[in-house]
Amino acid sequence: MGVFVGNSKNSDAAKCALQINWASKNIVAAKITEKYPKSPFVLKQRVGIDTSKLFIARTGIRGSNDLVWVGNAANNAAKLAALDPRYPTYITADVYKKLDENSKFGGAPKRNMWTDLGDSDMGYQIYGSTFWWSF
Repeated sequence: MGVFVGNSKNSDAAKCALQINWASKNIVAAKITEKYPKSPFVLKQRVGIDTSKLFIARTGIRGSNDLVWVGNAANNAAKLAALDPRYPTYITADVYKKLDENSKFGGAPKRNMWTDLGDSDMGYQIYGSTFWWSF
């Protein structure tokens, strides 16, 4: 899980997700194919992004503790990441509304990188993207 803060947190998170998509296709999948050329395995990954206030607590015992993230964004992002892998990146409408132009439009010619998927899968409006962003 990643947490983004600041004025451009939604756009930064979306760009990072698109970079993860690029890296999984161009670095990780390439290494798998190189090492196992006869394998039928196809790497699929998904990233889910939502935005909200979160409560963070350190839980556990001394020497064995972790951070727990509580809030709508953590819950919704996890649910989005569990959706069908037809889109490697999913965002909520709240995130989409806050994206800057560079994180919303890409390609040549420029077009919307995000497909409106409605609200049938989650009960709230979501968007999916198959675009990637190299680094």
